[in-house]
Amino acid sequence: MGYENRIKPVYLLAFLFFFMSFMGCSGSESGSAAAQDGPPRDSTPVVLVPEAANIDVVQNEKAVLDYSNASKGYLCATSLISPTVVKVLVDFAGTQYQYTLSGTGFDVIPLSCGDGLYSVSLWENVYDDQYAAIFSQDIQVQLEDQFLPFLYPNQFVNFSSGDNAVALSGELAAGATGVVQAIEKIYGYVVKNIDYDFDKAANVKPGYLPVPDQTLQSQSGICFDYAVLTAAMLRAQGIPTKLVVGYAGAAYHAWIDVYSNEEGWIRKEIYFDGQDYVLMDPTFASAGNGKADVSQFVGDGSNYNPRFVY
Repeated sequence: MGYENRIKPVYLLAFLFFFMSFMGCSGSESGSAAAQDGPPRDSTPVVLVPEAANIDVVQNEKAVLDYSNASKGYLCATSLISPTVVKVLVDFAGTQYQYTLSGTGFDVIPLSCGDGLYSVSLWENVYDDQYAAIFSQDIQVQLEDQFLPFLYPNQFVNFSSGDNAVALSGELAAGATGVVQAIEKIYGYVVKNIDYDFDKAANVKPGYLPVPDQTLQSQSGICFDYAVLTAAMLRAQGIPTKLVVGYAGAAYHAWIDVYSNEEGWIRKEIYFDGQDYVLMDPTFASAGNGKADVSQFVGDGSNYNPRFVY
């Protein structure tokens, strides 16, 4: 699982290497998917390409924040002092998200809480786990489309048009007559073909971010890998998909929410086999080989406590 760090508001800031904020921008509605008939939908993958447009920019000698495309649901930020670690703190109504910049070009930061005021600040590591402010910027966001943050690639759900995962999404979704059938085909592939990597789970390091093509190649991963691979393929199909991070029981975990015109946001359940509802949790579904017995744990989603959405 990946880690986030929360900044403490003191002169030199110490980061805690676990998620600590409550999730303040996700709902709890659920839906079920109906059977679909009709002609096949177009399964040609389409990848939206984020860009630093250099219109609305804050920068100094240490970092650049480009919020030119905030209305499309993302920011771009880059460090100019690599290998010094630079982090981005995004605060929305008290919910704090943090990102570590790669130092190798612009990183894409999602504005996943929708319309409203975002306070964005950048911090540089000064020693140990202590950080000092670089600069900050308040950004009032009015999204062009509420789904855009969950269609673009970003630092957590990172994919591009040349990826094998993107091409595979088109192959898997071919012949689907609606969005829910496309979801079923992609979700079904992941849960039946990706094995859980217990060694990786025991040794994963703070700051780990999945690479969908690496998960495909290894045919294995942890919960974060399952969720990111599924989200990347669904987004490449133009299906809004949220990567959700939080708790499943006592375990820190990752899963997905998806949107279809037929059902709206499917947050707790999706109809697959004509008989049973299964949460959109590819990790637990894989443990059950896609069978309904996993729903004994998943249930109605009450075991799940979302914290962050990407």
